[in-house]
Amino acid sequence: MQSLYAHSYRFLWITILGVYSFVNTLLTETLTYYPIPLSSPTLLVLFLVLIAGIWEGSRILYHYLSLRFYNKLWHKLAVGFVGSILLTATLTIAISFSYAYVSDTWQSPTFILLLKLFLMFAFRINLFLNILNIIYLYVHELEKIALEAEQLRQIGVQAQLQAIRNQINPHFLFNNLSVLSSLISYDTTSSLQFVKQFSNVYRYVLKNHDKELISISEELGFTQSYLFLLQKRFPEGIQVELHVDEGYLNWQIVPMALQMLLENTIKHNIVSVEKPLTIRLYTDNPYLILSNNLQPKAVYTSESTHTGLSNIVQRYAYLSSIDVQIIKTDNEFIVKIPMLKLPSETSL
Repeated sequence: MQSLYAHSYRFLWITILGVYSFVNTLLTETLTYYPIPLSSPTLLVLFLVLIAGIWEGSRILYHYLSLRFYNKLWHKLAVGFVGSILLTATLTIAISFSYAYVSDTWQSPTFILLLKLFLMFAFRINLFLNILNIIYLYVHELEKIALEAEQLRQIGVQAQLQAIRNQINPHFLFNNLSVLSSLISYDTTSSLQFVKQFSNVYRYVLKNHDKELISISEELGFTQSYLFLLQKRFPEGIQVELHVDEGYLNWQIVPMALQMLLENTIKHNIVSVEKPLTIRLYTDNPYLILSNNLQPKAVYTSESTHTGLSNIVQRYAYLSSIDVQIIKTDNEFIVKIPMLKLPSETSL
């Protein structure tokens, strides 16, 4: 976030502030109390030089602090305020000494009066600019928070719609009802299990689609129901390996993230008895990892928009400082989802 000092019109503001300060000094008869033998043009130039020095010095200081305290606004303001005081004192003394040396007045009472006037003037300017800078940064921080909140709301709505669409779209219904129809004719027990898992999937979607986070335990229960449907749909075409450490079951992930990844995996890869798709789900702190052997369908090579993956990445960008990792090798596609640990949870 840029400070007020980095404003594109800063030289115009420096000039306006310098002229205003000069006119204010004359109108308030400040020179009556500080009888300095300076011509008006000389005093104006010295005011402009001093303000420009304070402004540009503060700009460099806040640029450095922005790199040092990127997400710590109040730390940056506190350190910046102290730094600007030291900067102002140093510049004021340097400019006063320089002028006194050039005019050969540094050993006379005139130099002391000049130094007092400049110190009083410089610290008032410094305080004024710091107050304006705090207001400027605070307003921009509020605007940033409001923008991020709106973006997160939009992403959340898109995620909900995407999750519901992935589950309730006609193809999903048609495929699973076709599987159920075939099961009923020869395997009543399996058909009853299928109906139970099918209802579990929809119950989970309707109950949790609007949540920001959910426990891995709950997500796994839903995922296993979803995998059951897939394995019935592709008998012997999908092989699943689950290795989720029990110590992570109370940690959190975004709801239906695994379902979106599984949907993408089935959509973009060949699934058959001859070329079974192997899906592995395992933990490696701080990630929950889903991987599959890569055997892409040529029809989706150029059409894929990776909407599901993009959705997951954006949701995590607002919930965690840990990024989603997507890795594609010659033989494997891997997605690493950050597991979020709530403060109340105990350490492993």
